[in-house]
Amino acid sequence: MIRKYIYILIICFLMQIFLADIFSISGVRPDFLILFILYFAVNFGSFKGTLAGFGTGIIVNLFDSGMTFGLLPLIYSIVGYTGGFLKTKHYKMIPFYFNFSCFSIIIGSFFVYSYFNYNYLFYNDIRIFLLTWLKTTLYTISLLAIVQFIVPLRKT
Repeated sequence: MIRKYIYILIICFLMQIFLADIFSISGVRPDFLILFILYFAVNFGSFKGTLAGFGTGIIVNLFDSGMTFGLLPLIYSIVGYTGGFLKTKHYKMIPFYFNFSCFSIIIGSFFVYSYFNYNYLFYNDIRIFLLTWLKTTLYTISLLAIVQFIVPLRKT
């Protein structure tokens, strides 16, 4: 079971390294790995999701230059931790609330990411900061919605 997730992690990592620049729109790149961390955390819980998020973030920071070192492990750990709480609620929640919770986790984590990555915009021009945050968030959320149709987190 874990071997399957390791293969998926490698595929998502390669997509993040090689395809993210190809899929970028106006400088906004999709984040494939955050979707993997969310799926992993929902299936295995908060502790394993946090460990997977932190480890994945460290590995991505080693390969991806130009970012603040330690920001991605923080973001991925937040997603792994909060997404893990949906493990026990997986089949008890109404599908709308479950999907809304997944989207909220992504929205919150991208706000933290945007705040630390674009903090000069936050203090100088809040409108441009919110626009940048909204673009990065909507791109990854649209990918999450597409992936939800192909491989749903919550199977009925």
